[in-house]
Amino acid sequence: MYDYLRRFLIVMAVALSIGILFVSATVSFAESNANYEERNYIWPTVGVVTDTFGTRNGKHYGIDIAAPRGTTVVSVSDGIVTKSYNSSSYGNVIFIGHTDGYETVYAHLHKRFVEEGAVVKQGEEIGIVGNTGRSSGDHLHFEIHEGNWTMSKKYAVDPMQLLEGSDKQVASVSNSIYDEATIESGQTLYIKVKEGDSLWSIAKVHDVTIEQIQKWNNLSSDKIKIDQKLKIVPKGKYVVQSGDTLWKIAEQSGTTVSNIKRMNGLKGDNIQVGVLLTVDN
Repeated sequence: MYDYLRRFLIVMAVALSIGILFVSATVSFAESNANYEERNYIWPTVGVVTDTFGTRNGKHYGIDIAAPRGTTVVSVSDGIVTKSYNSSSYGNVIFIGHTDGYETVYAHLHKRFVEEGAVVKQGEEIGIVGNTGRSSGDHLHFEIHEGNWTMSKKYAVDPMQLLEGSDKQVASVSNSIYDEATIESGQTLYIKVKEGDSLWSIAKVHDVTIEQIQKWNNLSSDKIKIDQKLKIVPKGKYVVQSGDTLWKIAEQSGTTVSNIKRMNGLKGDNIQVGVLLTVDN
């Protein structure tokens, strides 16, 4: 009788333990899914989105937000600063690992206010907008990576997919890339095609050619759709393409290499693909 009771109690204890583990795992899984679904990143700064994810032949792994130098940059979510240093490409840059497993990158800062290991809260100021590293104007280059950042940026995701629709966003800039409005000289403009628009009418409004719009947006024809995003480079500006040289750009823009260097503050002949250059005053 005693052995029977002992075996019964052991079986019940094992069953109870398995049940607890199952419930715990189920709750943990549900919480994980809930956290994923409820991810709510705020905007890192106030400004105008001037370049989006996947441009520059697929080599642009984040978004660019143009803003005056000194504009506050904040952490988009709670996390820990994994890196904070000055890079030849990113300039003053901060990396933050978040509680959901994602990592965000804030580049070209004028100043950094947090160091590696710092615990930051969503909305906490971590730096200010600048023009350091490989940058052609004051702006924040912002990236989001699913997991840790890697040199190849293989885990980069489009920040607009996680920033859009945030009810806590710092700045209402998610729709600014669609606004057909005047933007500071030197910035790339993104517009949204409206009913009745054609490449001819858009080219006329912005004083550019149809061929230029097609080139900037990799269009093989003159057909466009309502709500389609189109990149427009203001007159007097030029986006550096693969294979370009300062001599080639100067020749086709009707200016000189020395003038381009002067207008853009260039000291050498090296130029980066995707950089917006001033080619005419």
